Amino acid sequence: MYPDLLAYYRAHGPMSQPGAMLRMVTGIPQDIAEIARYVQNILLHQHWSKAYGVELTEEKKREPHLRSFAEKLSLLSSRGLNHVSEEMPVEAKVVGICRDFSVAAAALCREAGISARARCGFATYFTPGKFEDHWVLEYWSGAEQRWVMVDAQLDELQQKALKITFDPLDVGEDDFIIAPRAWKMCRQGQADPNLFGIFQWWGYDYLNCNLILDVNSLLKVPMQPWDNWRGYKSLPTERWKEADFETIDKLADLALAVDECFSTFAQFVLGNEMIRVPFDLREVNVFDAF
Repeated sequence: MYPDLLAYYRAHGPMSQPGAMLRMVTGIPQDIAEIARYVQNILLHQHWSKAYGVELTEEKKREPHLRSFAEKLSLLSSRGLNHVSEEMPVEAKVVGICRDFSVAAAALCREAGISARARCGFATYFTPGKFEDHWVLEYWSGAEQRWVMVDAQLDELQQKALKITFDPLDVGEDDFIIAPRAWKMCRQGQADPNLFGIFQWWGYDYLNCNLILDVNSLLKVPMQPWDNWRGYKSLPTERWKEADFETIDKLADLALAVDECFSTFAQFVLGNEMIRVPFDLREVNVFDAF
């Protein structure tokens, strides 16, 4: 493993730092189950809201567009929350999507001194036979010397509704497939790309979307699925040339080897403006179709 990798993932990135809201995340325990509970205390998934008896207003539907953890904490503070450990009325929670649960979980892990990162990919447990767009948390278990995947979104209600049979605090690699592995599976003929996606979006375009999101998240810049910028994130694969597929094939290989060759991976991503998130986020466009 890259010598400083665990230290790198213990430190915040621009999306996970609490900023001026630090008081709301003090004293976070090194307990993954408790961290998942804190995340569920403060977030309400946009597409599960009705299951909790909440009808979203147009204003609430815009809350997932708050990218950073600090922005979400600021909104929660305005609603009377003093610390993430406090129970929030469900209607007062910040509306988000799976990415937000994973970023918040990574932020709280880092506050607790745990190496963590948000991962984008595809879950097999939402719709049988489909690989649906999803995010999870990865944290480093010192006791087990491995990265452990956690679905911080799956509270008791969702586990029952989905008939989850695995432990959400230790998600198996066949239950959640990280985006670079999904890309390779399809390119190598091991899976049908048209089974990967969400809503009306399926196939290689969505596989590419999640791969670009995942590699940037590995560099601690986890963006939203509707965030577009110049390059592969917004370029349909039908317009790609063979060299483009070769570039993304290499990107997937480097992402799969990130723990062993982090510096090579980072240089490849940061050195290619077709892949990396723009340094100036004002260059990011929002595709508002979700």
